[in-house]
Amino acid sequence: MDALPFDVGGFIMATMAVSIILPLVITGAVIGVIVWAIRRSAPPSEDPAVTELKSRLARGEIDPTEYQVRLRALKQDD
Repeated sequence: MDALPFDVGGFIMATMAVSIILPLVITGAVIGVIVWAIRRSAPPSEDPAVTELKSRLARGEIDPTEYQVRLRALKQDD
């Protein structure tokens, strides 16, 4: 019984490769889904120009009318 129907050494190596690679792929997929879910649930970041405009209004550097005009101009650029 010298001849086996398949290569036992190759089968063992393939099994070892799958047993090492599969957990890494599954772990990577789980981490990817977690990162995606966290980024999706985070509130969207506000435009820095709008933040600065709000700060200028709060400091009294511009009046509410000028704030509305500038905010409308910023929104039109989007």
